[in-house]
Amino acid sequence: MTVEYVVLGVVLIVMGGVQGWLRHGPGARALRQEQERLQKRRLEAEGSDYPSLARSRLQTNKAWSAWTAVLGLVSIGLGIVLLVMGVMGR
Repeated sequence: MTVEYVVLGVVLIVMGGVQGWLRHGPGARALRQEQERLQKRRLEAEGSDYPSLARSRLQTNKAWSAWTAVLGLVSIGLGIVLLVMGVMGR
């Protein structure tokens, strides 16, 4: 059993779990609603082409959000692989 692989695997699994909890946990929805409300207020205060600017910023936020959602699953997957490798002694 390789201790380094086991430790790194556990760390990655915990990090992926925390990321998932922060994304889908009890405070996540309230935080997202608050951020959207603040973003709309900022865009209205700027007074520029609101609909197209808001649409482009929201699309950017959705792309970033989707990318970070994948990272939690990747972290858990790599953690499991490292944990199995560590237990098998490779």
